[in-house]
Amino acid sequence: MQNDEYATLKEEFESYYNENLRPILKKNEWRRYYYLSAFVILLILVGAFYPYILQNIWLGSALGNGIDAGYLLAASGFVVMIFGAPLLLYKSKVKPQIMPVFAKFFGTFSYIYQGQIAQNILQASHLFKPYNNLSGDDFFVGEYSDVKMIIAEQKMTKPDFRGNPIKVFSGICVLLEMNKNFRGETVVLQDRGVLNSLYKIPHLENVRLEDSKFEKIFEVYSDSQIEARYLLTTAFMERILKLRDLFGGRSIQFSFKENTLLIAIDTRQNMFEAHSFFRSNINKKKIDRVFEQFYTVFSIIKILKLNQRIGM
Repeated sequence: MQNDEYATLKEEFESYYNENLRPILKKNEWRRYYYLSAFVILLILVGAFYPYILQNIWLGSALGNGIDAGYLLAASGFVVMIFGAPLLLYKSKVKPQIMPVFAKFFGTFSYIYQGQIAQNILQASHLFKPYNNLSGDDFFVGEYSDVKMIIAEQKMTKPDFRGNPIKVFSGICVLLEMNKNFRGETVVLQDRGVLNSLYKIPHLENVRLEDSKFEKIFEVYSDSQIEARYLLTTAFMERILKLRDLFGGRSIQFSFKENTLLIAIDTRQNMFEAHSFFRSNINKKKIDRVFEQFYTVFSIIKILKLNQRIGM
């Protein structure tokens, strides 16, 4: 999203980065070397012993004992755990230092590593298919441009018939305070085509709107036809379409409830990764990408004009 505002803000961020972020990233280089060294040592040990374990498993099979799938899975799982441990430990140490400072450039925010939006809020939004496991990564709560908000990376999964996790949702959830008062519930979902007639949300009914372009992309459900139209004015629908384009036409859905707006954006990528493990932390490409991600998320407020105490 390149424009004059972006260019001005990026220029201001350069000074902020050099003064506030770069010293933290540089200071954490020793931690990166420490965990990277541990990773290399573990790699050497696994390379030496894992083939020996596999050889014994196959030898047992050759002697008629059969391959014990449990041993094989346990050995493989142990290897994955060993490889991932240094990286995860490094991430858990560095992120809580970097991300609060990064977000502070845009507004007043606190940061929780692996934080989650309350499950009752997510489930009551009707934006997600059933899931049985919720995990979080980056979680910011605070205020931007006089709007209270939560930004959370959330991943939801459920088991398939073999018990393996399959993705239900992986992306950004943004919970925003609205500048309109409403009592009911309105949900805006991606259009499912012929499947729309089969999809039902308890206590909500389908709402038909006059914007034909919006109708082709989204399906609207509400417990009040009047309130749905009160929220989804022509101007506001145009802003939602603009917001969808900003995120590259990816899956983006909305839930209006109890004076808040929850936006779910399926990004299919790991967001806000300002640190590095295999390269130097002073990696300007990563920093610039995270700045652009933050700017894009915060643009939601300006595009939807939630910071303006006027009609939608």
